[in-house]
Amino acid sequence: MIWTKSLETGVAKIDEQHKELFRQVDILVDRNQANRVESTLNFLSSYVAKHFSDEEVLQRINLYPKADFHKKLHVDFTKTFKDLYAQYKSAGNKLLVVLSINKAVIGWLKDHIMTHDKEFAEFYLKKHPPLNK
Repeated sequence: MIWTKSLETGVAKIDEQHKELFRQVDILVDRNQANRVESTLNFLSSYVAKHFSDEEVLQRINLYPKADFHKKLHVDFTKTFKDLYAQYKSAGNKLLVVLSINKAVIGWLKDHIMTHDKEFAEFYLKKHPPLNK
């Protein structure tokens, strides 16, 4: 999963967290890292929770009008991720579940960042314009 400039929101903290999510998902995708799948899934589980919390706090303190909707997207994804992780733990063929996890996480992240996170970033940056521009 390749991070591109088109995925940047312009909000440094959010972009750095997104980049780390992409780095971790790359480990899942890399077949040479197969021995690290479970530790990566554990990391993603906790990191995603922290990232979502950070975004939601930023939205609440900035009175983002779509904060509740955005949080619901996070809750729904968290449930999907937990379900896939449970499938991974109980699966005989873990490779198939890892492929499902990759597809779900990559697709969701790209869509969520490009649509919902960028929309929030636009709102946020109107209130807090970058100093270097």
